[in-house]
Amino acid sequence: MTHFAREYGNALFELAREEHREEAFLAQLAELTECFRREPDYIRLLCTRSIEPEERKALLDAAFADSVHPYVLNFMKLLTGRGAMDRFIECAGVFRDRYNELCGVVEAEVTSAAPLSEDQINAVREKFEAMLGRKLSLRASVDPSLIGGLRVDVEGRRYDNSIRTRLERMRRSLIESE
Repeated sequence: MTHFAREYGNALFELAREEHREEAFLAQLAELTECFRREPDYIRLLCTRSIEPEERKALLDAAFADSVHPYVLNFMKLLTGRGAMDRFIECAGVFRDRYNELCGVVEAEVTSAAPLSEDQINAVREKFEAMLGRKLSLRASVDPSLIGGLRVDVEGRRYDNSIRTRLERMRRSLIESE
């Protein structure tokens, strides 16, 4: 994390705490982060110096005034005015880290061969929350090469019950027994 991201992400987090809106801001920042990852050209547009800062801020108003809290919108305008909107995702990451630390939330990723339903994701979350004794923020991804089963990465550990891994273990076992 850059000093800039820590400074601005922490400032937004402190503002959210003062207003008791940490969870709402976290959800909006996550949604915006996903949006900006899908549309990186929009971030580039907001960083274009040949467009006047007020014009770039007007673009933010037009796109987000009705969908995000005014403080989040003003945060984006502040970054845009500083020519630093390309650091938004990093600032949002600092905010998320502070939220997780405050609330005792652990980040994890579950990977499956096919998309999981919400019920399946919730079942994995509940199992690992019980195992870890902490709340879990779970992201789901798909990797068809797993063939089947799940792989969960949490707190630097990997719990791998995928068919690909089982087949690999079986292959090694057969080679070692020769």
